[in-house]
Amino acid sequence: MLTAWLFLPRALKEHRFRSGLLGPEHLAEFAYRARLEAMPPEQVELYLKRATDAAIVEYLQRLREFSREQAALAAAPEGRREGITFIVGEDRNPDNRFYQAATDYYLTDSGARTEHLERSLRCLADVRDYLENHRPANGLPWGVVNIVTHSYEWGGLSVPVREGEGRADLTALRLAIGSGNLTPLPDSVVDCRTEFRIQGCALGRDTALLRLLGIAFGGPDMQRPRVGASRYFVYYESVRDGGQVVSADQFFADYWYVVYPKGQRPGNAELAKRLAERYPDDSVDWRAAMGRSGPRRPGDAYYRMLSLPATWVTIYPESAALPTLGTQAARRSWLETQAELLKRLGSMGLGLDDFVWSVRDTAVVDGGVRKPAVLAAGRSTIACIEREMRVPDSTRPGFQRRLFAADQEGQFFEWVAPAWPAERSFGENVAYH
Repeated sequence: MLTAWLFLPRALKEHRFRSGLLGPEHLAEFAYRARLEAMPPEQVELYLKRATDAAIVEYLQRLREFSREQAALAAAPEGRREGITFIVGEDRNPDNRFYQAATDYYLTDSGARTEHLERSLRCLADVRDYLENHRPANGLPWGVVNIVTHSYEWGGLSVPVREGEGRADLTALRLAIGSGNLTPLPDSVVDCRTEFRIQGCALGRDTALLRLLGIAFGGPDMQRPRVGASRYFVYYESVRDGGQVVSADQFFADYWYVVYPKGQRPGNAELAKRLAERYPDDSVDWRAAMGRSGPRRPGDAYYRMLSLPATWVTIYPESAALPTLGTQAARRSWLETQAELLKRLGSMGLGLDDFVWSVRDTAVVDGGVRKPAVLAAGRSTIACIEREMRVPDSTRPGFQRRLFAADQEGQFFEWVAPAWPAERSFGENVAYH
């Protein structure tokens, strides 16, 4: 009785399918699933409106997302696209040649080199304007867009949205989008086949920021660009001889960390204890690593101290709605009501007590209108243990070498994308449970 639907006459089964009456008898057949996966989103919607079975509704909802992605890709022109690399910074410390070595790398490495390289821009708004005003000669939207800048998991990009502002973190991007200070590029400039690659440290662990960068440059629709970044620390190293680049590489380092409020540093033994508690499955000698500011030999773990700023803005419809923040207790109480802030901190394993907070009234431009708001700024310090990622060296048995970008980018890169091409033939991409 449970499988009686399998034996419906073919003509009746086809009639029901064409009438938008989808049943298990259709989803049991590859041919019907293939037809469904080839449908445009509007046609999937018609099936969804007539569906009553919970399992079929759930399948159609996933199919709708799949069909929307395929429709977006179909609307984005294919073809060989031009790429560009933006070196958005300059070295201030001669011992840290991040930007110069990155320039050498993107000029000389055949796998990373793009058709264009631009070194003069210092903010995201200028990057946005450059992309619009220097469109590829072949008439297609941009392909790969590398943005080389210092960044890290907890604090966004070191470059500002607009020149003279602070770091481009989640709050800064939200305000820039809301105020119109960073308007999306048209689909003729960037689309869902465009790849923004943020070539900085560990931003791949902040997928919320990656998604917001896609919206900032391409808008909230399905034609916004893909945005990706490394989940690990990124380093560049180049060797020059007489002004000529002899070699240039991009390599990576893993890291572990604990956080404490700014100005309240525990001793090394306490920090090592906290690291051991936070990472019980890792075999790093935390105490020894705390005593090193750099590797004594390849593969050593060592200690770095980093500043961790946190900013949060809550916008209110009118001044009368602003909370009273005259006491420390009131400011703390307000912070505890900011559910999205708490969720974001929690996603990084942090809490309010990991920061020293200041909270004050302010005003921001949202949708072209100046509105009252409350700004919270937290200050914290990261005790970070770092170690180069290494793999066996095939040219020297028993030895290891650095893990380079060319080895396996997918291993350490994280992407946020509005649409990905179908991985399998139509009929095999959306499973029916």
